[in-house]
Amino acid sequence: MSKKQSKLQEKINKSLTIVALFLLVTLPPILCGLFYLSQAPDITWESADGLTYTRIWMYRERRPVGIGYQSRRVIKEYSYSEACVETRLRFLLWGKSLKAEPSTSSRQMILVDNRWQSTGEVCR
Repeated sequence: MSKKQSKLQEKINKSLTIVALFLLVTLPPILCGLFYLSQAPDITWESADGLTYTRIWMYRERRPVGIGYQSRRVIKEYSYSEACVETRLRFLLWGKSLKAEPSTSSRQMILVDNRWQSTGEVCR
């Protein structure tokens, strides 16, 4: 084997090792997360104020067809009891599922009896 071939073989081995380590580190958490979502209705992270949250769930029809992602963030505060929130909805679908378009909406929220409720109005 020539010196050129041995250097090329070293580079290939190093690259394959890096790819294998990357897969070994990233695949188990992803697979465990998908398994958890197949058993639980969703995973939600919510802030103490009740306005901001992130939600991930397994999107199902007759069988799991993808992952849903929804987030709600405050984009403007009018007062202590009134705010404008933006909700984003995204889907990652697989297989023969139809493509789902992302959606974003903004709504005015008011604080009533320590609970945030939508007024149904678009933010000003």
